[in-house]
Amino acid sequence: LKPKNSPRRLLPSPTIKREMGACGSSTAASRPASAHAKGSEPTGLVSPPVMTCQPTFKDPTNDRSISVGSLLDMAKTPGMEKKLSTSNFDPKLNCIGYACRKGRKPAGRQPNQDSWCVHRVPGKLSAYGVFDGHGEKGHLISDHVRQTLTKEILNSVKTGNESSEVDTATALQEAYQQAQRGIMAKPHLGVQLSGTTATVVVHDHMRGKLTISHVGDSTAVLVKKKAGSDHELEGLALTRDHKPDLEDEKQRIEEAGGRVSFDGYCHRVCKKHGFGPGLNMSRSLGDVVAHRVCGVSADPEVKEHQLSREDHALLVCSDGIWEVITPQEAADIIKDYGQWQAMAAAKHLADEACRRWLAGTNGEMTDDITAVLAFLHPEHPQLSRVNTCTTTAPSDEAPSIAASSNSESTSISPSQTSNPGGIKAMPRTGTWGSEEHHSDFDDTPLESHEDKL
Repeated sequence: LKPKNSPRRLLPSPTIKREMGACGSSTAASRPASAHAKGSEPTGLVSPPVMTCQPTFKDPTNDRSISVGSLLDMAKTPGMEKKLSTSNFDPKLNCIGYACRKGRKPAGRQPNQDSWCVHRVPGKLSAYGVFDGHGEKGHLISDHVRQTLTKEILNSVKTGNESSEVDTATALQEAYQQAQRGIMAKPHLGVQLSGTTATVVVHDHMRGKLTISHVGDSTAVLVKKKAGSDHELEGLALTRDHKPDLEDEKQRIEEAGGRVSFDGYCHRVCKKHGFGPGLNMSRSLGDVVAHRVCGVSADPEVKEHQLSREDHALLVCSDGIWEVITPQEAADIIKDYGQWQAMAAAKHLADEACRRWLAGTNGEMTDDITAVLAFLHPEHPQLSRVNTCTTTAPSDEAPSIAASSNSESTSISPSQTSNPGGIKAMPRTGTWGSEEHHSDFDDTPLESHEDKL
């Protein structure tokens, strides 16, 4: 036992270096040489042996509640960022980045139809959602779904985790169906010929698990470390695009009385006799006509992914990103950014997508572009100040993984994407200028619609 009147000794904790480097103590507190002698007073100070430590598998940011997302914005200026639903959100502190920009379209009649959100139940669950509207009032539907669906999904996953009698996949199916019923009850949203995609990823912090659910083509991508490398990343799609020409999707559409046609740019869902509604995806929320007579579905595909220490970041983006950037290229773009630089990384990704759209359409068009980026195992930015023995906040320009190995940057060079020829190598070909919907539900041939380049 410590003598009653002995002086207080300060014992500073060992400095924890970056996860990628060695771990050890540069200076540690000393202790009395006679500390083990019963009843002895401190007589002198000696240096203890050097202590080592290992980085912990803990997310220090998940104890903060988050509810943030885009606001409905009727601005029609290309390149404008959507406004944020709250000013009390620090992307650097939460290791989350986002970008949501109005596209440049030939008709120029519609505002940004993309929406996004992030919600967090402190210490338990986080949810990341992206919604890409289409049709005349797609922006209203995507914003409505942003406000309602993600919270229902969080409740479904939470209930599934807490009760062995509740199947999470079934609960998520019901959440999407509930969202569809809610949309149909609001005719002012233009639900007959307008709709939205929906991709929501729930991160269970306690179980280290992702639950992914989606309808449409707003892809979720996992960015992870390549096997055998500490500094190279790879991008892997967690979702498949719900396109009408997929064998199982086409079969369901035809069995329900619809048909799939190719208009020279992409496959679309049409009436068995006629040409409307012309939706270029096989699952969505809204789109009542396509659901009722053509076999389009609101049932989500649900999958789970058990996280490992190799899993680095999550990207959930609208097809404004994935039409022109592959998952691997996205991983290469963000790998030069640290976790506190998520905002800069998301904006870089959006900038690159915009540049490629303009290059591929002779400067005439870009889709609405939305990207949500979350680092999966974040370290609090304050720790970086301790680890680098500086009181300066981390720079928004400093590289991370690539720089740590002095490796050559793999960012995409302008020469690789300065002409439309590169478009052929991308995963979604032949969709330049095509809208998700043709504007009217009638028998007019597809070629006559003005929204096709």
